[in-house]
Amino acid sequence: MKKFLRTAVCLTMAALMSMVTGCGARGSAGGGQDAGDGAETIELKLAHIYSTNSNEDQYFQEFKKRVEEETEGGVTITIFPNSQLGSEAETMQQVVLGTTDMAFGEGSSWANAINKPELGVFGLPFLCSDLDGQAAIMRELVLQEGTDMMVPSGVRPIFSFSGSIRNAIMKTKPIYTLEDCKGVKIRVPEVSLFVDTWKNLGANPTTTPWGDVYTAISQGVVEGAEVDACTIVDSNLQEITKYYSLTGHISSINIVAVNEEKWQTIPEEYRSVILKVGAEVQEEQVKARKTADDEAVDVMEAAGVEVNKLEDGEYEKMVASQQPIYDQYAEDYGLGDLIGKLKEAGSGK
Repeated sequence: MKKFLRTAVCLTMAALMSMVTGCGARGSAGGGQDAGDGAETIELKLAHIYSTNSNEDQYFQEFKKRVEEETEGGVTITIFPNSQLGSEAETMQQVVLGTTDMAFGEGSSWANAINKPELGVFGLPFLCSDLDGQAAIMRELVLQEGTDMMVPSGVRPIFSFSGSIRNAIMKTKPIYTLEDCKGVKIRVPEVSLFVDTWKNLGANPTTTPWGDVYTAISQGVVEGAEVDACTIVDSNLQEITKYYSLTGHISSINIVAVNEEKWQTIPEEYRSVILKVGAEVQEEQVKARKTADDEAVDVMEAAGVEVNKLEDGEYEKMVASQQPIYDQYAEDYGLGDLIGKLKEAGSGK
């Protein structure tokens, strides 16, 4: 009798272990868990460098919420903000390797991550001068054109966020004309496209680390910086500068991309939801960014910073100064037609 009981217990335990092992195998096949109705839950990790108070994180959280609701838990998204998984460049490389599922950054940054310099085309100087033009480029061209460039390298663009329009914040003088740019020592990111843009304007671009910009302007190491309004206020540059010149020289478009191998494990019905929700939050984020920029300009003006537009005809002169960059992208990468489309969309025509 004892032998019979021992055998029955062993058989029962074996059956239970078999059930547990079977469930675990189903959950690990696509990196997810059993959703409870036999369907697998797709788990996505999304990393970014911005704080939890940022406009970017706010709309990533909205993206997460809607995707999880509309897939009824079939897709779950874990967000890692504030550089928890590394710098922007590091999180992009993780997406390429598949250790992180999603990340985002400007086209020029993705260009470095996947060795596709032509991706910098989406951040060429003077493609648009305002957020309406930027939104049109994001809506009409980034996803469509970017897919062909990025997917062969293992990452897929799914939507974009606005990094706003970059202008010049100056301590020494305002910029009204192309001539005003000549010899100006201005801080730019350590990205060749930014350096070349300001060299073509006649300035003396300096790649000071962003964390040192406040001190560099205060001590006269540089005369100013080129950046968007929200970042100026976030960094308190309005305390040490006098002029905010609306040069509108570069439109920052941050591309949200997913590891292509991971994307292929997601059922088509869930992919459709992700793309739909991505398009929705993209539009909402741009509108919110415009409001945030307007509020930041108000803060600057309250601090005594003078805001000025370019003189008539000077924007066109600045655009013309960038022809060498346009020619490079047209000749080296065959993107002349795309540059034309980007300019047309950005102009609102």
